[in-house]
Amino acid sequence: MSDSQITKRALAEAIKSLMAEKPMEKIGVGEIVARCGLNRKSFYYHFRDKYHLVNWIFYTELFSKTRGQVMEDPWEALSIMCDYLYDNAPFYRNALRVNGQNSFSDWFMEVMRPIIEEYFDTLFEENSDREFYAAYCAETIRASITRWLLEDPTIPPSRFVLLLKTAFQRIASKVASERIRTGHTA
Repeated sequence: MSDSQITKRALAEAIKSLMAEKPMEKIGVGEIVARCGLNRKSFYYHFRDKYHLVNWIFYTELFSKTRGQVMEDPWEALSIMCDYLYDNAPFYRNALRVNGQNSFSDWFMEVMRPIIEEYFDTLFEENSDREFYAAYCAETIRASITRWLLEDPTIPPSRFVLLLKTAFQRIASKVASERIRTGHTA
């Protein structure tokens, strides 16, 4: 592992341990670097701020689990993500409580939307509404995951994903039926 990766991992472990003790809003960069014996310069060489570090943790840890896997079914990808979030629930509950600029919640939405748009490319013909639907679905998934982790973490990930999938399928079925019934096919 390169020196850069070792430093990033040390910073990641430091913020994880701090977030197990207190809210993210009360953690400063000084505390993070003190926890792992580094200096502020090292932190800012690798990350813009603590939010960037949290986003990096999600990206590297989740995508290291899925590297090399081909997932045709977006529900499989969501299932893997929810398993990961559930396994790391205390950390992500803390991260999801932060709102505003650079927050994990906003970043998560921006990561989800292009993934959903790519999937929608296979579902929709040329349709300018595809971006609206993808943004809506990404927001719905983010809100559902946030509510699940913050309010009802006793639901296992497999059950949560099944509930989400069922809800989306039933809504899509109702919308399709209504469009056919009213003659709106576009």
